[in-house]
This record gives sequence, C-alpha cells and structure tokens, in this order.
Amino acid sequence: MTESEVKEKLSHLLSQENLDYSAILSLSNRLSQFDKGNVRFSVDAGVIDRLGNELVSRQETAVSELVKNSYDADATYVKLTFINSNETGGTLVIEDSGVGMTKEQLINGFMRISSTDKVRHPYSDLYNRKRAGKKGIGRFAVQRLGRNLSIITKSINEDRAYKLSIDWDEYVGEKNLIDITNTIEEINYDKIFGTTLRIENLRDKWTEAAIKRIYRYVSDIMQPFPLSKNNNEEGVDPGFKATFYISDGISKRKIVDDKIMIYDHAVAVIDGHVDAHHKAGYSVFSSKLGIDFSDDIGIDPDNKNSLFDKIKNVKFRAYYYIYEGNLIPKMHLNAIRKLANVAGGIRLYRNGFRVLPYGEPGDDWLSLDMSTRRRSILPTHTNISFFGFVEIDDSSGDFEETSSREGLMNNDAMIQLQNFTYRAILNSVIKIAEVRNIKVVSGQKKDEKGNWEKIDIRVKNIAHTLDELDKALETGDGVVAKKQRRKKIAKLKKDLEEVDRLQKQEISKTLKERSMLRVLGSVGLTIGQFIHEIKYHFDNIKDDINVLIQDLQDNYKALERLCILNDNFASFSTYMSYFDNVISLNIVRELRPIELRTVVKPFIESMYSDAIKVGIELLPAEFIGYNLYTKPMHPSEWSSILFNFYTNSKKAIKRIGSFGQIHIECGATDKYIYLEFSDTGDGISPEDEDRIFDEFYTTTSQNSLDSLDYKNQIEGTGLGLKIVKDIVLSYKGNIMVVSPKQHYSTCIRVEIPKANDKDLESII
Repeated sequence: MTESEVKEKLSHLLSQENLDYSAILSLSNRLSQFDKGNVRFSVDAGVIDRLGNELVSRQETAVSELVKNSYDADATYVKLTFINSNETGGTLVIEDSGVGMTKEQLINGFMRISSTDKVRHPYSDLYNRKRAGKKGIGRFAVQRLGRNLSIITKSINEDRAYKLSIDWDEYVGEKNLIDITNTIEEINYDKIFGTTLRIENLRDKWTEAAIKRIYRYVSDIMQPFPLSKNNNEEGVDPGFKATFYISDGISKRKIVDDKIMIYDHAVAVIDGHVDAHHKAGYSVFSSKLGIDFSDDIGIDPDNKNSLFDKIKNVKFRAYYYIYEGNLIPKMHLNAIRKLANVAGGIRLYRNGFRVLPYGEPGDDWLSLDMSTRRRSILPTHTNISFFGFVEIDDSSGDFEETSSREGLMNNDAMIQLQNFTYRAILNSVIKIAEVRNIKVVSGQKKDEKGNWEKIDIRVKNIAHTLDELDKALETGDGVVAKKQRRKKIAKLKKDLEEVDRLQKQEISKTLKERSMLRVLGSVGLTIGQFIHEIKYHFDNIKDDINVLIQDLQDNYKALERLCILNDNFASFSTYMSYFDNVISLNIVRELRPIELRTVVKPFIESMYSDAIKVGIELLPAEFIGYNLYTKPMHPSEWSSILFNFYTNSKKAIKRIGSFGQIHIECGATDKYIYLEFSDTGDGISPEDEDRIFDEFYTTTSQNSLDSLDYKNQIEGTGLGLKIVKDIVLSYKGNIMVVSPKQHYSTCIRVEIPKANDKDLESII
C-alpha cells in the first residue's frame, strides 16, 4: 500500500465504534516506514524461539526457573504435575500459592521482554525473600517446554482472576513481533490467590527417570524443609516446598525424595540453634537408642553461657548414621551408604537456597573428615555419616559472598558458624557413643561391669588462629612479658610457614605422581579400546588381499578391490595417526589448561571416516563461546574421555540397527567448562543411569567365551566410564546423564572447573 492508502485505512479504523487494536497497531507500524528521516528497530517474532533455545537449552533448567519464580512470588508450595508426558505432546501443570499477578503485572511484567522488575525489586513483598529466578528467563522457559501456554492468576490484592493464552508457534520468522496478539480474559478462579501455568504440547518427552532427575536437581538447590518455625507472625517466612507428580490423566502419584525416605533409618537426629540473642544449644533424639538429650554450648568451651556474638538466628539439623552393627536395616544399608558417598555431609542454605561448595563430595568445611583421621575422638563422625543442612538468612550475621561467588568469606561470622556446628555435632556423637557404651577416646578404661568409664570431654574451638592469639596478647598484663610472647609467636609463625611450604611441595609432588598414574591408566584404556577397533581394519584388509590373489587376472575386479583396499588403508592411517598423537603426548608430563576446541576438533576429524563406515554421522562440534579453557589437565585424559563416549555411542547406535548421529556441544557456565556428548542410539534405561559409572558395570559383556563374537561386537569391560568418572572427579568436576536435546536419545555431560588467571599464565 502507498502512504496515502495506509493513512486512509487507518483513519477509517479509528472512526469505528469497536476499534480493532491489532489492525490499528499494524497499520501504524507500516505508516512509520514512510518516515524518510528516521529509522527504528523492528523485532522478528522468531527471536522468541531463538532466545528460548539459547537461554534455556535444557528442560531441567526451564523447569527449575519456573519453580524459582513461584518462590519469588512468596508461594509456600508449588505442585508440578506431568500428564501423559512419557511421549512428546504431553502436558505440564504448575500450581503455586504465591501472591499472583494483576492484569497490569501480566502485561507489563510477563509480556514485556527484558523486564527490570526483579532488578528494581530484588526482595519479595510478603516474606522479603531474596529473589532467586534469573531476570526474564521465565517466559522463555515455558516457550522451551511446550507449544501452548495458559496462565491463570489471581492477585492477593484483587478479587478478579485473569487468563492469558499464548500459542508459541505464532512466533516464527518473517513476522513482526508487534503484530502477534495473545488473548487475555477475566475468569472465575476457585483459589483465593495464586498462579497456575498449563503448558501443553510438550516439546520433549518426560520419562519417569527424567522427572526424577529434575526433582533431584530442584531438591538440591532448595532447602529440604524450613527449620525456623512460623509462629503466625506477620512476615515470617513459612518455607517453600516443591512437589512433583506423574499422571496418566486419571490418577496421579507423587515422586518421593530418596533422602527423605532414608531419614527414617537414621540412628539419631541432631538439632542445633543460635537464637536471636546469640545463645546456642543443641539436642539429640534417638528412638532406637532411647536418647532425648539437650544442652547449651558456649563459644568458650569452659562456659556454656558464653555467647556466639557474631552469629544469630542460625539452625541446623543432621541425621546421623552408623553403618556398623545392626542400627540400620540390612536391606537399606548399601543404598544409604551409596547415597551418602554422593550426597552425604552437611550442606549450607542461605535464604532457602543452596550455597556451594559446602557439603559437596570431597568438601570438608566442618573438618569432620579431618577430625576423624586425627582419631582424638574415636566414634565415627565422617561427612558420609550425616545427611544434614545449616539454615542461615540475611539476619544470621555478617556473611558475605567471596568475589568469585563460590562460597562465603572466611570472616568472624563464618568461623563462629563452623565452630558452633562442629562442636554441637561432636558433642552429640559423644553422647550417642556413651549411651551405646562405645569407647570415646584412646586410654579410656572399662569398669568392673564392662562399661567404659565416664570422662569429661572438652571439644575445643577449631577457630583459634595465631592471629586471634595475637589479639588476645594485646589485652595481657606486662609489657616485657607481652614482648617475649610476641617474639615466640613470631618465631612459631615462621617455623609453621616453613613447614607449610615443605608440606605443599610434597603434596604437589604427590598430586603430580598420582596424576601421571591416572594419565598412564587412561592411555592404557585408550590403547585397549584401540586394539578392539583396529581388528576391523585388519579383517577388511585381509579379505581384500585374499580377493586380489584369487582375481588377479581379472583386471576390473582387481582394480575395484584395490580401490577399496586403498580406502581402508587411508581410514586406518587416519585412525592410527590420532592414537599415535595420544601416545606421543605422554612425553610431556606437565598439565596445562585445555581449550576444548584443541581436543574435540582433532578427535572428530580422526573418527569421521570410521563413523561413516559403520553408518554414523559424526556432526561438526558446536562451540558456544570462546576461550573454553579448563583447569590444567593432560591432553590424553580428554582423548580417553572422548574415545570412551564414542565407542559406547557406536554400540548403542548399532543396537538399533539403523543410521545414527553423534553430536558434541561445548560451552561454559559461571564455574565450569562443559562438554555434552549426544547420540541417537537405544538410550540408557532409567535403572542404569546411576550405575553406568560404576566399575565393572557393563551392558555389553557376554556370559561365556562361547558367546563372544570377536568380529561383530566390541565387548565392554565395565571400566571405561569408571575411569572417565575418576578423571573428571579428580579435577573436582561433574559427570552425569542429562536429558537429551530434541532428536537425540542419550546425552552425557562433563563439567570441568574453568581455568583461572593464574592457570592461564602458563600458556601465554
């Protein structure tokens, strides 16, 4: 249309009694295009789909963001029901008890891309919660999950409820974002307030294993249950709970937390608190042992009434397990111990959300493992003896995040928190040992009745440092005495620094030795896998040579077979060069930061021909971002990781008997460099997801020598993924089975901590 035609049509629409706002808006936008002196940005509607895939590429992330949004809305609970979701096209319903949204909040909040509401209001209105959701991710999370969305919401401040309906398939390229409309209507709602999201036509299938995986993920980032009691005081946070259900459209069943289930088998429950007046106490309860004991604890071990002056409003709960004896039913013992190895310890939650790395495997922030190794207190109290958590909030003390946002600063408040929690737990362990008539310390004697003698155990502060002793000397009497003591302390500090230096040298040497042993083990595994693979090439070459001998007089056939032989040798040569490079890398002993492109691209180039021969398309790797440097590693460790994933994918694709694809994606998060290895094979069954990384566990081994087919099947040893897991964990990384992206059946994700500035200095 010409400019005059647009004006005429717009004028006609504006004169109507019932205005067509969408048409008016569209014509106004077209009219602005005739403005020769000014230009404006326009937005392609397809940006919604692109942002959804880029910002929320994984379904677990999408669901967790929606749970966080419910938390931010001051909900006390959120219920997620997956209906007929074991295949694509199912429905997810998310209901919460939050404060809901007004019509204005729906329009100017949810429907406004890049809304700054959470930036301008970082704390919630009702319970003053620090908002947890990422700014503006929620709308893209629902778009990522399903094709259709209905939001039904009723604000706590209004009597009316509203329903907003969105068809995400409307947001496609070649359309102007401003031209797409979504219906909003006033409806009846049976809740006093709250919000319900109904996401239909789910883009991914959600198996029970996938739902349990996201349930565990959400459970990890959120405090299991509140320890602070709600005394019906206005503004007191009653806590927040997420509940997951699976439904077939008729009935539904609840997903249960494994850790909550095993709480019933704890030997004892230990609770501790520091109240609003800085006074601390703890209690031990055990129905199995008949214990119901409580006592006070002071920052001064000799004075129970002394105050923890830097902390207040702190609570913790620890479920205590003793794995020897008959205190845990044998049918549950192995399962609890196995879970404790990956999820045991005392975690830390601030404002209802997890603070890492406290309570992660290998993290000993309360020195429980160190204390056990010293054996000054004999009853077991390692991290895997507990499932528990500490609860703090903004009123608990001067807790500050480190500049890297990994953990809290080791200031006076943190020292007192560690001091209190450690001593309360240890006092409780000692009380339990006394009731069980278990030896507490070496040198303890038995009386004539066979009972260990009662002794006074003083669990001293673990927080006194030499610097604190310096401060104490400032208040001492006698100038000369103070100078002498300060001189002795200065010498002691110097001696300790020298011991610390020598100890670090030995630790560094030991770590390097262990690292090289792991590297050599990794290379050995790679060579073993290589031998399995290379026999196929030799078989083909041998067959070709036999045919050439028989058909040498037939030039055409001989030439044809000779060409095939040449292709096999070319493939063999490429394959051999890759492993030759892996072996040669072991001449270099030092570890260095690894940029994933430098290991992934050569791997794909080397394996490409082999993949094509067996009917697999090894797709080009996708690298999201630049400078994907891991902390210092050995290159052959990545060779082992990639080759293990590749051979497992080959087996999985071969089992489905059709063409397959393999895809590698690399990128970065705040703390980690990650690699995701995806394939279109037969997938991993839910019961195998947590077992595939165990030693000697394999799905391809044979029962007898007679059943082996050396020409057609690569047999599994059950060690490959175990060694891969050991490599990853040795660098404090993570390895896990995650939900696959569209078109794939399996995805394994490896996370390695990022290289820091000091690490990167070695490659400059």
